[in-house]
Amino acid sequence: MSKVSNVETIKAKSNYLRGTLEESLRDEITGAIADDDTQLIKFHGSYQQTDRDLDSERKRQKLEPLYSFMIRVRAPGGIVTAKQWQRLDDLADEYGNSGLKLTTRQAVQLHGILKKDLKPTIQGFNEVLMDSFAGCGDVNRNVMCNPNPYLSPIHEEVFETAGKISEYFTPKTAAYHEIWIDGKKIKSTEVVDDEPIYGETYLPRKFKIAIAIPPHNDVDIYANDIGIIAIERNGKLKGYNIAIGGGMGMTFGMPETYPRLADDIGFIKPEKLIDVIGAIIMIQRDYGNRENRKLARMKYTIDKMGLDVFKREIEKG
Repeated sequence: MSKVSNVETIKAKSNYLRGTLEESLRDEITGAIADDDTQLIKFHGSYQQTDRDLDSERKRQKLEPLYSFMIRVRAPGGIVTAKQWQRLDDLADEYGNSGLKLTTRQAVQLHGILKKDLKPTIQGFNEVLMDSFAGCGDVNRNVMCNPNPYLSPIHEEVFETAGKISEYFTPKTAAYHEIWIDGKKIKSTEVVDDEPIYGETYLPRKFKIAIAIPPHNDVDIYANDIGIIAIERNGKLKGYNIAIGGGMGMTFGMPETYPRLADDIGFIKPEKLIDVIGAIIMIQRDYGNRENRKLARMKYTIDKMGLDVFKREIEKG
């Protein structure tokens, strides 16, 4: 059996992202959650953090660090309604540090949420049909596109497509609703513990998708795992050019890590888009590096396999 990272082991034994999160949330002795759960809660859209400015003083007083949580709320295409924004603002005042942060991936973050307030905060934005599931973690993240669907019929169609991609590639486990929404479902669609696309251990690392409409590259297509370029003819969407393998991250002191621009691999019709994305994600799932997370993004998988080999695998799918 090949060696895998500790995070892979945590995912494998998590029972589809549940871990011991419910037990951690009930533990009133500490403001933190169990170590393994700090990895799993990322898939639910949250990170555990501490107030570093207070760490030294709290340590002197023999107190644990002041733990709190960030929650990242997804907004495919970057659109939040007035009602949703007001609800987020109210929740930030009630449970957080009264601020909202807009991310470079068109999501919204609340900070300073105490452990005891995680569930009411998530239930609060669930009431206005928002969620944080897959806001972080080794899955497809928030899908980006131009956030103004009123610019043209093409912009409207692309915005709707961003939402469809986001929904289709959201994990299918019922863990999020069980833990945070007490089993309630936003939609009538059955949610089951089966991950036909991700599998039990999900992806080796995070995955990012963005859609651009020429002549603008406002979402930085070539810095994404999958860049989708809308092709228009006479006011109608004819299809998409696909680019794969982008990512600007690197680790200082590790020359084997590097930034990489995505490669253009071809044109597809709109009706093939979900299938092609699924094929690409599943190749990354099967061939991505699960031993070293610093080398686990899809750009390294493509360079290891070779672009031509990777393209042939997509065509098989």
